[in-house]
Amino acid sequence: MPKRTAGQLNLPGLYELRIAGKTSPRKSRIPHREILKALQQASGMGSRGLIEIYHSEVLTVKTRTIRLLGRKISAHIFNTLLGFEVKASFKRIQCPDMVTARYLKIFTELGCRTIKLPYDPTVTARLLPELEVAQERLVSGVRLLFPQNKDLQLYVLRHICRYIRHRLRDA
Repeated sequence: MPKRTAGQLNLPGLYELRIAGKTSPRKSRIPHREILKALQQASGMGSRGLIEIYHSEVLTVKTRTIRLLGRKISAHIFNTLLGFEVKASFKRIQCPDMVTARYLKIFTELGCRTIKLPYDPTVTARLLPELEVAQERLVSGVRLLFPQNKDLQLYVLRHICRYIRHRLRDA
């Protein structure tokens, strides 16, 4: 069983499996949903996850649908003469302001195919810090959970992002 550091979360079913009072190393799948729940619970009572923010704040206001790349990929924001541009791979999305560009960057990096964008930019500006904190909390929590294994970090993060995408799409 790998050594845990003080900053790691306590997930008893992650590294070991208890059957009939005996503890054996876990060789089955990693519980991605349990990891996501534990990361959200460890972050405190006042913080919400990406799914909760999207369902409660974005879908309740008037929105428009934006088509994104649909793959989990890093996105970059560029300043252009006509505003801002979010570039992910070959796709470039024109944005009128930095708030919209940052909002689209979050969901592009999650790998969403389409996303709802509020018509009111003040709603987007109000939600943006909370969305960015939720995304950073997710990434840093997975890094703390598996500090020695970069491949396992990427694997778990990829599967958690896939679960988040499915929950956002089913909204």
